[in-house]
Amino acid sequence: MNPYIESFIRKTHFHHHRLFKGRKSKIMTYHKCIKNFIVYRVTGFARGKINLGTLDILELQGRLQGKEEAVNRRIIDKEISTINQRNEFRSFFFFLQKEFPESYQHIPFIKSERPDFLLRYKNKVSGIEVTEAIEAGDARLRGKVYKSDLRGRKSREIERYVDQNPTVPLEKAGSSLEKLILKRIKDKKEKFGEFQSVDREILIIIANHHEFQNPGDIEKTRKVLEEKGFLEKAPFSLVVMNLIHGGYAHFRWVKGGVILEKSDGEK
Repeated sequence: MNPYIESFIRKTHFHHHRLFKGRKSKIMTYHKCIKNFIVYRVTGFARGKINLGTLDILELQGRLQGKEEAVNRRIIDKEISTINQRNEFRSFFFFLQKEFPESYQHIPFIKSERPDFLLRYKNKVSGIEVTEAIEAGDARLRGKVYKSDLRGRKSREIERYVDQNPTVPLEKAGSSLEKLILKRIKDKKEKFGEFQSVDREILIIIANHHEFQNPGDIEKTRKVLEEKGFLEKAPFSLVVMNLIHGGYAHFRWVKGGVILEKSDGEK
């Protein structure tokens, strides 16, 4: 085995465990999740940068350069994190970058349960719950792909593979993206009452579907949410995002209609 890769993975495993498996309610930031490693050997050295939350490799140099697939494979073999856990952090960090583009790296947050994240901004605490608009069959397929011969590939490639090879042909699929989103909203409406009290509650729905990519798709989703009235009396505002294609929208129910939120809490 490549000694540089093995040393890099050991360091990743150690610091990931130290950051997320230690004392509960540990205050974190995006910046604290970015870790630089230097690996020295008699034959040379290697340098790498990784996001400990998402386990996405940001940079590899020296004897690690060009070995991203092998590093990804070893991370999965070590079973440090599942693809669902990694997507949870990916969606949360994507949310931070979109909502707070100037200060997202230093906004304090806590990884919790019910809701998944608590963040503090301008002396107010927001609770962030993450779920996904995905068929059960596709979720199982993705889990198999994640641990198969494709497991060394980047997560986005795995997501694309599942999106392009659904368990059921699209024209025969049991649920449209619209129905999947509405179902997640209904499910979470009931559960948010059990979460700890905060100043503001936000539901993130990951929608890695080709139906949610561009402004036209976002407007179509807004109209559906407005017509169905599913956000009316909801305890949360709603973020829908496509982690593959970059689609992002923050919806909120206001005076009988659904509006799009702007970044940094502005209206």
